[in-house]
Amino acid sequence: MRRFRTYGAPYGAEERKNFVPGFSVKKPLTVYVVALAILVLGVVAYLKMTPDLMPNMDYPYVIVVTSDPGASPESIEEEITKPLEKSLATLDQLKNITSTSQNSVSMVVLEFENGANMDSLGIDIQQQISALEGQWSDTVSSPYILKVNPSMIPVMVAAISSDTMDVGELSDFVDEELTAKLTGITGVASVDIAGTVDREMHVVLDAEKMAALTETIRQNAGKLLDKAAGQLSSAKKQVTDAQAALDDGIRQAANGIGDSVTDALNKAVDALKSALDFTPNMSEEEKQLRQTIAADQEAMNANNEKIQANLGIIADPDATEEEKAAAAAENETLTAANLELAQRLTENNRRLAQLVAQRTEDQLRQGVDEMEKAIQDIENFLNDPNRFDSLGNQISGGVESMLDGVLLMTEGNVQLKLAMQQIEEGEKQLAQTRRQVLEQLDLNGMLSVAMIQQLLTAQDFSMPAGYIDDNDGISYMVSVGNEISTTEELEDMVLFDLGIDGMEPIRLSDVATVFYTDNADEIYAKLDGKNGIIASFTKQSNYATAEVSDNITARLDQLTQEYQGISFKPLMDQGDYIHLIVETIVSSLLWGALFSVVVLFLFLRDWRPTLITLISIPTSVIFAVVLMYFTGVTINMISLSGLLVAVGMLVDNSVVVIENIYRLRAKGATVVQAAVSGAQQVLGAIASSTLTTVCVFAPIVFVEGLTRELFTDLALTITYSLLASLLVALTVVPAMASGMLQRPLVQKPGLLDKIYPAYKKAIIWSLDHKAAVLAGSLALLLLTGIVTVSRGFSFMPDMDMNSVNVTVYMPEDCTREEAVEYTDEVARRCMTVEGVDAVGAMIQADTALTMMTTTGSGEYDATIYITLPDDYSGNSVGKEIEALCADMDCKVTAENVMSGMMSYVTGNGVSLKVYSEDMETLQSTAKTIAARIEQVEGTVDVSDGLEDAAQALHVTVDRTKAMEHGMTVAQIYMQVAAALNTTSTGTDMVLDDTSMQLIIQQDESSKMTVETLPELKIDPDSAMPSAMSGGTSSGTSSGSSSSSLSSLSSEETDTDNSFLLKDVATVEKTVSLNTISRDQQRRCVTVTAGIADGKNVTLVSDQVTKAVEAMELPEGATIEFNGENEQIMEAMGQVLLMLLLGIVLVYFVMVAQFQSLREPFIIMFTIPLAFTGGFLALLLSGTELSVISLIGFVMLVGIIVNNGIVLVDYINQQRLAGMERREAIIDAGITRLRPILMTSLTTILGLIVTALAKNAGTSLIQPVALVCIGGLLYATLMTLFVVPCMYEIVSKKKLRHVDEKELEILQD
Repeated sequence: MRRFRTYGAPYGAEERKNFVPGFSVKKPLTVYVVALAILVLGVVAYLKMTPDLMPNMDYPYVIVVTSDPGASPESIEEEITKPLEKSLATLDQLKNITSTSQNSVSMVVLEFENGANMDSLGIDIQQQISALEGQWSDTVSSPYILKVNPSMIPVMVAAISSDTMDVGELSDFVDEELTAKLTGITGVASVDIAGTVDREMHVVLDAEKMAALTETIRQNAGKLLDKAAGQLSSAKKQVTDAQAALDDGIRQAANGIGDSVTDALNKAVDALKSALDFTPNMSEEEKQLRQTIAADQEAMNANNEKIQANLGIIADPDATEEEKAAAAAENETLTAANLELAQRLTENNRRLAQLVAQRTEDQLRQGVDEMEKAIQDIENFLNDPNRFDSLGNQISGGVESMLDGVLLMTEGNVQLKLAMQQIEEGEKQLAQTRRQVLEQLDLNGMLSVAMIQQLLTAQDFSMPAGYIDDNDGISYMVSVGNEISTTEELEDMVLFDLGIDGMEPIRLSDVATVFYTDNADEIYAKLDGKNGIIASFTKQSNYATAEVSDNITARLDQLTQEYQGISFKPLMDQGDYIHLIVETIVSSLLWGALFSVVVLFLFLRDWRPTLITLISIPTSVIFAVVLMYFTGVTINMISLSGLLVAVGMLVDNSVVVIENIYRLRAKGATVVQAAVSGAQQVLGAIASSTLTTVCVFAPIVFVEGLTRELFTDLALTITYSLLASLLVALTVVPAMASGMLQRPLVQKPGLLDKIYPAYKKAIIWSLDHKAAVLAGSLALLLLTGIVTVSRGFSFMPDMDMNSVNVTVYMPEDCTREEAVEYTDEVARRCMTVEGVDAVGAMIQADTALTMMTTTGSGEYDATIYITLPDDYSGNSVGKEIEALCADMDCKVTAENVMSGMMSYVTGNGVSLKVYSEDMETLQSTAKTIAARIEQVEGTVDVSDGLEDAAQALHVTVDRTKAMEHGMTVAQIYMQVAAALNTTSTGTDMVLDDTSMQLIIQQDESSKMTVETLPELKIDPDSAMPSAMSGGTSSGTSSGSSSSSLSSLSSEETDTDNSFLLKDVATVEKTVSLNTISRDQQRRCVTVTAGIADGKNVTLVSDQVTKAVEAMELPEGATIEFNGENEQIMEAMGQVLLMLLLGIVLVYFVMVAQFQSLREPFIIMFTIPLAFTGGFLALLLSGTELSVISLIGFVMLVGIIVNNGIVLVDYINQQRLAGMERREAIIDAGITRLRPILMTSLTTILGLIVTALAKNAGTSLIQPVALVCIGGLLYATLMTLFVVPCMYEIVSKKKLRHVDEKELEILQD
């Protein structure tokens, strides 16, 4: 409000230029045209400014989400979250970093300083992440970077239902046809569908199938090996028989030869044996196979050495996270390579056995033939009757010939010996091959979940490879592969071919059971009792909320007409809220303007000046809209609230001008003189008055955080409207007055003429009892302030909307069937409440609406969305629903949607973080603190943050025992982790024309259990455990081996170096967190508590703080409060800073106006008077002191000082005119009574509708209206008594007056 000098010209007014008023009166059409142009621009600007719910708020938050399907929270923390935190902690302007690690998901939240350039920081974040991605395994997805902004809140949440379809048919319809049409809506960024049927194709590795198939493989391999063994055995017998015959022949030959000859023969044989060096006559294929086997074995040994080295790196506490991640990734690659090498070695050894057996058989046959010929020659010699004659005849040189025959027999003997060596070598090679076959041809060891997933990924492949150009210039795109499209094709997919005779290629159906499942029986999503699906729409950031909401509504109406039987029901629509708020604010604005006009008419008693003043309201508002448009201020709840608060002040400048023109015209001045002088005389005063109000909002540039984001638009709209009203008062009002006030005016006596005598007596009494007046004022200020503060604080008032969210918390150990019954019953009772329009219910649905509502955390907790007609109160209906469901075993809570949205921004209840690196200390401290908080009165629903805790097993490895087996803790961990990896989620596939997710897992019988974990077989010779062993100690499948293999097991198996996990470790039960939270790279648990109805959050939080601080925390544990109370205190601190700076600026303005450092303190005394009135208004209305109400006190600083300015300024004028001090004080009070009351009442009545209305549109700004009305009422009345007392106490010196003539420049 503007309280100005409306009587008497200001100092030196006759010398002042009257350019602005004079121009307006001289050229009124120019003024009208400019005003009309502004009105046109304002209308166009308003039509182009689509309304929004909240201002454009720039949240300095970024969320980084990374997934690793199947990974535990601990694994996610170590492998993803910690490296991300370490890398991102180096970003510029980073204020805080928090994270949560859950099953399969890591989420890191980055908070930056206000004003940080989020676009450039987004690039920096991406670069930091890119440097880490290469160190992660292939299963880790690329991190998703999400900038937090209000667009994340859904514009609309709608239920889709059908009268003719069941839930499966409706899901198919939504997925296949409807979703595409919903995502194409203009302005819609994404559509999240919840409640549809999720289909999965399960591939379950069947241990029995694999055991049976392994037996078949071994039998077929055994037959092949038995055949080779039979061939070797036959050859061995032949060699043995030949050796016996040859030995007999040699003995017979020896008997016929003299001793000398025998000695010579023996010496020759020994020389021949020592000289012979047998070299197997191998084929080229056998040589190549032996080289390949040696190379593969060497490669496998090298890989194992690398794996062991990498395990050492992983276990090394000094190794960096990057080095550990790289080592783990390399081990996965090496393990896969070893699996391929093992398969190749098996096949090559099998082929080598065949070649050795064949070569041995061929050599034996040749040796036998040669030996038979030699034996025959010997027999022929022995049977020859003339042998001795011949020998005698050749005695002189026959010894040599005879020796040749003997040597021939000796050579045959040597060949037989060497053949026997070949056979024995073949038998040894065959035995080794048999052992390898027994070990490696075990599908339980060869096939794993990871291997099946890799094979499916490689086979279900289709991708363009490039282009081929023909001679005609036609370019053909070449694509390779084809995706699996049917279940039969998936089952028939070949995994590998062993190449064993009699064995078909091994297919997926041979080792696994493939079956389809869906969750149709588990879905609970209903609309008014019918099956339904929830669709959540989020908007693109560059589109207005109301516009997108209208587009969605239009598309839903179109689809309703297109598809008979399909219906859409909005459960939450920001567009409805926006239109409702805009309508109520505009309505309140119009009513406020009307009341202001009525006050003007009652005081002026003439419709012409009233009409002139009325024009200033729409002109100023539209002018403000133009300024909003060009400065980027949107039409939202906050900015419209600023216009609503300002509407009563918009007429103040015009009231002062028209009242002064009206007074001068009544004194007989011409209409032009009255118009020009009336505006010119108060130009300085109304400019200063406007400046004081604007100054209180200027310090908002120093405010940070949520307070600045919320209230900047409020400050700007008030500033724009007041500056516009000043311009209108100095231009449009004089121009219109010069045309409409042509007829002479006579002031008529009114009600104030009867009040003046009473006021004069009252002011004289006040001046005579100054101490009592001042003491009473200060006492009332202290009393009301203390009482108001003692009632506690809040952030925002409760905004009542025509919608309710109901949360149903199920009892412990509640089954799904019981949860459905509870939810149905709650929904049925909700539908009996008067005014309930629609009821949508879901059990544990993950929709975007849950971002801004309170939802249950239990497995089967339900959320029910209720819509109401526009004129119904969500709070009242919510309380009625809670009362109706009070007798049920489940707990039912209700809140309106706007409360949920505000709690999303400001927090809700008590919250504190407990920090400790030791998990046991962290959990025990959280439990102790939660138990202590439960004892504090006013707390409800206390949570220790461990509700998600899960039973866990901790394996403690004895390092000494492990090293006795040549194992480290890290190596044992790798084998345990591999054994526990029993499920893998594959990519989505389209099978049988239906989209579904592929799940690969072991069957239940093969999964590790608590009992079998200690029996896990650990193999020091393997980088991997006996995969899929089911926890059995042997690690092999059940079932007997074939007779052909079992006989060799005892004598052909190497020493088993494996041992059981329980031999080197203990397994104990403990508790682990399903969600691991971290703040500033420290582990933490958040303990929370709600506030009971009727209790204040700050008062309860204060008691909780005292209770917790009195506790003795364990060593290494610390706490930090971060709940709603801390948000409130931070915001209030920002507003108080704004208030103090505003007071300082107002003081500077008054010093410049009065040219005195002392007199402004007289006027500043009106500020505590206004605060007293504000406190009284809050107490009488039962409203808590909030951040919003503090904005009202800020506004009072700029408004109320003008009452004092008007009064003190006129007192000074009268004293300078020669009046005594007390006489001037009394005269000024009587003279200024009318303009003070008139401007005060216009502002008060302009806000009265806002203060008394009970709707969502005005509920946010209602505390501001209450504070302003209370402050103006009390301060206006008290200013008329207290300021005179202060003036008489402070201003005792004679006023300094400078004559205008003394300022003239002297001429020489």
